[in-house]
Amino acid sequence: MEKLCLNCGMKMKVKPSHYTRKKYCSRVCKGQYSSKHPEAFSHLKKSLIVKCNNCDKSITKKPSTVFKTNFCNHKCKQEFQIRNGSQINQHLVKKIPKVCLICGKEFSVIISRADTAKYCSRNCLGVENGKRGQIAYRKRTNISCTNCGTEFEKKPSVVKRWNFCNKECMREYYSKSKSFSGENSPTWKGGDINYYGSNWWEQRRKARKRDDYTCQDCGITEENYGRELSVHHIVPFRDFKGDWKEANKLSNLISLCEYPCHRKRHSKNNHLADDIV
Repeated sequence: MEKLCLNCGMKMKVKPSHYTRKKYCSRVCKGQYSSKHPEAFSHLKKSLIVKCNNCDKSITKKPSTVFKTNFCNHKCKQEFQIRNGSQINQHLVKKIPKVCLICGKEFSVIISRADTAKYCSRNCLGVENGKRGQIAYRKRTNISCTNCGTEFEKKPSVVKRWNFCNKECMREYYSKSKSFSGENSPTWKGGDINYYGSNWWEQRRKARKRDDYTCQDCGITEENYGRELSVHHIVPFRDFKGDWKEANKLSNLISLCEYPCHRKRHSKNNHLADDIV
């Protein structure tokens, strides 16, 4: 059997058993028709209009979601509960009196907390935790300052070979003992190098001219830098075992500003600052 779509008027084939209830050729047509004629579907709505218990605004809700108290949003519900919290289910709450162990003030708690509640507030709990922490969690050991011999306390986890009561003592001890200078330094490589060969100054000038008097790392010129650039040995001079002709080849030299580029090169390669010229 043929029938016209109620929305678009297109002919559609329907079974005889579906003739009376089949009205649209597709779901799209049904949606469009319901948007144009909402009154045609009003008999299917079962929503109820109720008022928000907090702001009295009218809201539409399904019958299954209508309760004794209804709210238009979560904020209204929260405000209502805060304002009426002292009245909600208070008739069901059974409390017993307790005395605070810190301040002696009497307070009430529910029966389930009769054995655990000891303090009337967080402030009193904090005072008690502070007292308990001073005894239970304080682990210190007495040691003597390596420099001046003054006794002081320190955590066991930070006690080292040398221990100092302050920075002044540490600085004084390191200066006197030379613990990190000369051969005691982890970067020690055999002392200073003061001579780079007879051709060093000539090669240095050539390297700066070749690099157009410009730092090869950051690009600053000698004119902007305000002084001559340093010339750095790419492979450290020390590695050539005194062969200054090989060490001073232009291919092993590069022009750099002293700070920060030259310093960075030495820090990165763990060189000594011997060839800073």
